Amino acid sequence: MGSKSMTLFNRRSFILGGASTLLPMPALALENTGVILVGASWCSFCKQAAPLLKLLSDQGGFPVLVASYDSKPIPPFPDMVPSQSNPLTRDIVSFPVTLVYSSSENRVVGRVDGYRNPRWYMRSVASLINQVEAG
Repeated sequence: MGSKSMTLFNRRSFILGGASTLLPMPALALENTGVILVGASWCSFCKQAAPLLKLLSDQGGFPVLVASYDSKPIPPFPDMVPSQSNPLTRDIVSFPVTLVYSSSENRVVGRVDGYRNPRWYMRSVASLINQVEAG
């Protein structure tokens, strides 16, 4: 049983540690981009996506707003807003949905629906963010 838990830990460490090689994101803070994670604390896919989004946020320097359907935080993000109170998220009922917001255009410019696997999710979000930053 010990080897199984060690394997899971190593797999997770590999995914998180290799994130920088998967993403062509700049090391500097992003100026025009923000991300909204729409989900719920009970959603298993949201719980998988959130730490990866936090990693991307820490790497890229962009803010993340969590809009929670059940008004509870989604770790590792300690803060959230109720999704029903936000006009951009109130009609979303399938989770997770990741919205990429451009402050220069003052609108949502991209959307990632769902979570297939870590690599797909991180590449999808990073691609949208890079498009916003490229102008």
